[in-house]
Amino acid sequence: MKCKTRNTFLIKNMKRYPIWSYLSISAMDAPLISIAWYLYFAQNLLNISLNIQHCLILGVSVWLGYMADRLFDIRFKKEAQLISLRHQFCKENEFKLWILWLIILIPITIFSLNTLNNDKIFAGLILILFILLYNCLNQCFSRKRFPKEICVAALFSYGTLFLIENPLKIEGFIHLTLICFLNCLILTHKEKQVDKLMGINSWTNPFTHRSIIIILALFCIYFLIAYQGRFNPFFAICLSCLALHIKSHHIDEERFRIILEFLYTIIPLWALIAKN
Repeated sequence: MKCKTRNTFLIKNMKRYPIWSYLSISAMDAPLISIAWYLYFAQNLLNISLNIQHCLILGVSVWLGYMADRLFDIRFKKEAQLISLRHQFCKENEFKLWILWLIILIPITIFSLNTLNNDKIFAGLILILFILLYNCLNQCFSRKRFPKEICVAALFSYGTLFLIENPLKIEGFIHLTLICFLNCLILTHKEKQVDKLMGINSWTNPFTHRSIIIILALFCIYFLIAYQGRFNPFFAICLSCLALHIKSHHIDEERFRIILEFLYTIIPLWALIAKN
């Protein structure tokens, strides 16, 4: 009887998260976005056949990077400071997530070393060094307006594209970095109060709602001119971000993030299907 009562108490006191939030709180949204854009660049722009091994390495590596970033974020934060669901989830399962992280790291490292050629392994090591440097700087200067958004956008773009076999023009990397930066920009603006409570001070905080609308509109014009084709995912992303940002006052932070990440995943896949 006592055991049953205790189990009931534990179940009632377990943190419950909305079903729609699990992709975000488990950091699975970032790998899906990365794979979607990898497929777009590889198959739509360079006509490279699908490489399942590269998709696996890419997806797992992105998850490891994003989960490590979150786990470091919560390490020196008090529980009362953790406002977002993803940070609450990490804090609640911190030990289990670190164990899972290490369990996944070892086989994916061995698999990558056996699968990739020397050039890709070297490029991957460079990426790891930059990620480690970013994490150190982010933890040291998170209260001093560290340009996290630019760093994350550049690292995400490089990590997404370095596995592509054919040479990619620098414009491709720059354009992907730009739309990733827009993602970070409007998310940071939306979660400004959450970041403040967590002790994070972004350099984008001075941007107002109206100034971001102007930036998004300018990017819409730029990508409409830069890409001529039946379906332009860069323009579609900017236009979707503009519409979402305008309506952001009517959407809570967690749903805003979910909608935005869904758009960043579905639009490049839609462009890929539209071509075929």
